[in-house]
Amino acid sequence: MKRFAKIILGIFAALLILLVVALVGINLYLQSGDVQQRIHLATEQALGTPVAVKRTVYTPWSGLTLSGLSLPDPTIPGTNVIEAPSFSVQFQFLPLLGKRLVISTISLNSPHLALRQTADKKWILLPARVATPPKEKPAPGSAKPIIRAPMFTVELSNFYISDASADIIDNKGVYLGRIRGLSVEGRLTGTRRVDGSVWIEDIDIGGQLHPNRLRASFAYEDNLLSISEAKFAIAGGKVRASFTVVTPKKGDPAFQFHSEIDEVSLATLISEAHGDERGTSGTLLGHVDLRGNPLDSSTLVGSGEVSLDSAQIRPFDAIQQIGTFLRVDELQLLKLHDARMNFEVKDEKFWVNDLTLRSENLIITGKGPIKFNGKMNLDGRFQVNEKIQHELSMFIGDQFTPSTEPGYKEVAFSVTGRISRPETNLLDKITGYHIGGSLGGFLKGLFRMPKAQDPSDDKSPNQATGN
Repeated sequence: MKRFAKIILGIFAALLILLVVALVGINLYLQSGDVQQRIHLATEQALGTPVAVKRTVYTPWSGLTLSGLSLPDPTIPGTNVIEAPSFSVQFQFLPLLGKRLVISTISLNSPHLALRQTADKKWILLPARVATPPKEKPAPGSAKPIIRAPMFTVELSNFYISDASADIIDNKGVYLGRIRGLSVEGRLTGTRRVDGSVWIEDIDIGGQLHPNRLRASFAYEDNLLSISEAKFAIAGGKVRASFTVVTPKKGDPAFQFHSEIDEVSLATLISEAHGDERGTSGTLLGHVDLRGNPLDSSTLVGSGEVSLDSAQIRPFDAIQQIGTFLRVDELQLLKLHDARMNFEVKDEKFWVNDLTLRSENLIITGKGPIKFNGKMNLDGRFQVNEKIQHELSMFIGDQFTPSTEPGYKEVAFSVTGRISRPETNLLDKITGYHIGGSLGGFLKGLFRMPKAQDPSDDKSPNQATGN
């Protein structure tokens, strides 16, 4: 029995030694200059750009692991488009002898993507493909030619991306968006089809919108990527969306996007955008459709419609100040029976076709363009019923005209400036006097206390001179 145990232990020890020797031998082989060059060339041919890899290690349980993976940014020296601490490939070793690379799983761990806009407002996702130079016969006595990667038949079953992140940066260095906690699980179900699921923990859009917990299914086949059953949370509500993008070998990519918005809290939305949500309530509903080239904002076109249910909002500061000055409570806090807006997207602008805010005694409507950079130029109508007309009787004159709404009178006004700092001439139009853009200064001057009179001013000229 002891002899049999010794034989078993000897065989086990021999197998362990052979395994160690095999692992050392495989790693030495993978670390050799020729093989490293083959790995780099194969990666360059796949991605069309040089790839830096700091270290390569092979183990039977984790496969081939490439550490310190990076792709350089072609527009900014010294920076990278993609960085990843590790990239693992699990494959079958023996099929390599028959020039078959059978990959069971690829795992990319904690990669980071930096998507930057060039000076001409183009987006660089990956550098242009490197042209392969023509083969030349080496001259006698010349240096050894560069070893080209062997032609392998690649077979892939599954791939994973875990804990990925991305930054989207415009040509001025401003962060337009961030993605954190991206995970992807995919599989090849045919010779040219890839499908799977994606999860994103948190998205930041310009520091204003914060979608989170995004979950979706995706499929890619024949240069068509489709994302379906997408759901994510935002400001206490839910959004359902679908997305398709075509990336042809020649020509520009094109996408289509559709979303349905349901019960998004207006107060939470304003708060997450770092606004003042006090006194605000109601939920946001609607839909948005967009299409165009995702890398060129000038091509974006689409439409949308949003509405507020049971809404109460504080208008921007200028309107509130007008309400204070005119003593109209409804201008300081709008309790809306009807609030809706429909718009189009074209020429790098949101074109507001119809904005309507209706309270018990007021109707405010507007239309006009809002540029992608936030600048706006809206034409509005301020309409009041007989109750407000009576309250404003000392101000309302010929500048107010009968409205198409029975019992209402209206005056036209404009809203300019930026969304973050709007300006309006509404008070000018209501009073009929030119007050200018500095409404705060006007109010300070209007309610300024009179200066204390100098006692000497009470003296008559004769008293002042002593005559």
